[in-house]
Amino acid sequence: MKKVIQTISLLFLFVTLTSVSLHKFYVSVNQLDYVPQKKAIEITSRLFIDDIDLALEKKFNKKIYLGTSKELKDSKEYLQKYFQEKFSIKVNGQEKEIHFLGKEVEDNVLICYFTIKNIEKVSSLEIKDAILMELYDQQHIFHTNIAGNKQSLLLTSGKMRGVLNY
Repeated sequence: MKKVIQTISLLFLFVTLTSVSLHKFYVSVNQLDYVPQKKAIEITSRLFIDDIDLALEKKFNKKIYLGTSKELKDSKEYLQKYFQEKFSIKVNGQEKEIHFLGKEVEDNVLICYFTIKNIEKVSSLEIKDAILMELYDQQHIFHTNIAGNKQSLLLTSGKMRGVLNY
């Protein structure tokens, strides 16, 4: 009887632990680097393709098919419009224009490249990121490297804006 109870307990533990891994985790990872020679902040964002594809479909009532042979030719414009609405950065208290440079696909991840130009010095960054928050309990992790000063920031649906000081 004791062995049966142990077996049932182990089976319950296994089912509990494996069912946790089936729950999808909604996260993006972003890298912001200040490049003094270019007087620019370079940004790389990594998002899951299926999530961003769904967000674009809901926003524009069109299937975009990111990363497939059926991808719409104007997908970059749809991404740019979406990002402009959902993602912003203030440098030293001033809102800056974020230029969407392009994208590439790596497995099931969409890697997007942005830049902010004409930045002489960075003493603070205020980041607002609401990407995918209309769909999920999304988390955005930002790793920054400003003049060798590395900091990280976590934004969530409960905290879509954060400030880093350098």
